[in-house]
Amino acid sequence: MDRPSGSRQSIEKVEVFEVREHVPYQVEVTKAPTTYDEESNDMYSSSWGSAWAAICQLINLLHHMQIAIVVFCLWNFALTSQPNGEVTNLQLHIVFAGTGYQLFLVESILTLHKHNSWSFQLSKDSKRVIHGALQVIGSLFVMGGTFLAVSEMKMEKKSPHGICGVVALCFTIISFASGIIALFSSKVRLRIKSGPVKILHIAVGMFAVSMGLITMAIGFNMDYYRNSNGGLSTALMAFIVMILFYILIQPVMDLISTTRKAL
Repeated sequence: MDRPSGSRQSIEKVEVFEVREHVPYQVEVTKAPTTYDEESNDMYSSSWGSAWAAICQLINLLHHMQIAIVVFCLWNFALTSQPNGEVTNLQLHIVFAGTGYQLFLVESILTLHKHNSWSFQLSKDSKRVIHGALQVIGSLFVMGGTFLAVSEMKMEKKSPHGICGVVALCFTIISFASGIIALFSSKVRLRIKSGPVKILHIAVGMFAVSMGLITMAIGFNMDYYRNSNGGLSTALMAFIVMILFYILIQPVMDLISTTRKAL
């Protein structure tokens, strides 16, 4: 038997209503992208923010180049300074301490920089892991290099270079210990607030790296290096000063923000 026409119309209405009910909700686009790239078919927005980020990454890349130049000059001098090719404790001290401060510890700080060229896309946890690993390696290099210098009886331990080096080593060890407490020890955090520990780690770490780079600058100014390299020693000291000022920007900002949160 055929159903009445009125019943068929009501069924059709219900079916249409059910179909429309399952259509996904689409948000109305109220703001269109500002620019369209015809080659890549990508939409992007041009702003001063993206231009400033590109400039910051370029400056960061230039500082990485300065770091590489300083490390290369350290290794080149250490491995070629003896006419007979002998590698003494002094040469090993230059290699280990210089590489520890200038490469590993400096790069550990730059890892947390928001415009760092190779780590700005990493997550916060990944940055902290890499920061900790580089700090461990750098601290071991610095301790090994400093003990090699102390074992060399001909070195002047009371010189400005030696005094600053010992001070830098002490604060490097304190920074290393405070970093382990702040990052890995959750049991200690239950008894001690993480804010003061983080403030201590940042402050001590900045002072340790600063003293380490100052010690390197003093070493480049010593007659042992200046007599055989001339103007290169002045250029390397200038590089170290520029690197030092640059790497302290982000830690100072982190120290201010962490202190405000802790108060």
